[in-house]
Amino acid sequence: MAENIPKKSPTDEITNEIRRKYKFRPFIDAPLSKTDADILELPIIDLSKFDISFDERKKLANTLESALTHYGFFRLINHGFTPEFLDHLKSISQSTFETTDEIKSNFFAGKTRIDIDKDLELGVIRGTGYKPKGYWTYTNNTTDNVEFYNFRHFLHPEIFFNQIQYPEFVKYHLNDIRQYFNYLHTNIQRKVLTLMDIILELPEGTLYNNFFPSIENDVINSGTGFGRFLLYHPVDNEYIKNTSSTWLRGHTDAGALTFILSQSILSLQIRSYDDDKWKYVSHVPNSIIVNIGDTFKFLTDGYFKSSIHRVHTAPDDQQNYTRNTIIYFASPKLDIFMDSSSLNSPKLKRLGYKLDDNLEQITVRQWDEAKGKFFNKTSANRQNNLTLYGRESIGSLINESAANLPATEVKV
Repeated sequence: MAENIPKKSPTDEITNEIRRKYKFRPFIDAPLSKTDADILELPIIDLSKFDISFDERKKLANTLESALTHYGFFRLINHGFTPEFLDHLKSISQSTFETTDEIKSNFFAGKTRIDIDKDLELGVIRGTGYKPKGYWTYTNNTTDNVEFYNFRHFLHPEIFFNQIQYPEFVKYHLNDIRQYFNYLHTNIQRKVLTLMDIILELPEGTLYNNFFPSIENDVINSGTGFGRFLLYHPVDNEYIKNTSSTWLRGHTDAGALTFILSQSILSLQIRSYDDDKWKYVSHVPNSIIVNIGDTFKFLTDGYFKSSIHRVHTAPDDQQNYTRNTIIYFASPKLDIFMDSSSLNSPKLKRLGYKLDDNLEQITVRQWDEAKGKFFNKTSANRQNNLTLYGRESIGSLINESAANLPATEVKV
């Protein structure tokens, strides 16, 4: 409904003063690269057609099914966010990083936690706060050039606003930040999940209502996930040489769905399951790129593909620009068992997808924490494949092919 579409919050003089202090300004997108590259055009899901009729949703679901069973990536357009609001969020993200290292160290991701999170293994990957650049070590003893700031519990206003401490600039922009991530979860994700219901031959609303519901201030019975402002700093030729042009290592996401605000630097790459080659993802202004993570791969016992992706350093004609994007990593309730018995899908049963008899059932929480521990380490972890709870996943790829090396069992 129109009244639920996010809008910029009104500002007062205090907020305006905070913005002046932190150099709040429009974010400048890089011009499109003229580099000759193999660019993949993702399947497009036009959400403006969602409410027209069931027949239109069925057409969208058919397009989505092809994407989920091939690459695990697709693109959303006409999702409800205005270009003005998205530009505003990119400006908020930009200024979030323009503070001192001392302040960032006081809000180090995962350093402090509230009572509801005290039993979770969050660390720098999922904990609220900053991950500084240089935290990870890549090849040739070269540290990464990526910063991010994580947000948790935006589905739960009492927790989000009153129980978590934020740096000054972030604190004065919480309303707009919450609007973005909350709308992603409750509106855009709900529509995507409904299309997945159709694919799986489930009643519409099954996945959202049973696995991803948003019940304000009830963390246990709600879907989960975390948001991220993500900033890629420009790199020099020495960095490019030492890391084989790696900005962010090849991996699969642990969660169910990842929503990435599309940006203009040619850098996001998908590794094809067909030929094991990396392909660039194109940019469509104001669109949202979505990929499947491990959780949906396991929930469907392999019918949906968990996308293998990485971020390549910028081409020469975009090297002087920062890559700034906003991501939401969505997961179902933590106590859900991650196999197709949880879905009870007629489609999966008919096609013969089921949990391998040699595997034990595991929950979303078990997988999320096991993979989080792996990526929370500061070392390069340059294994190609890893196995957790007997399930193969992608560890940390830097210019290597996962098909060439065996999986490494990681104790959990």
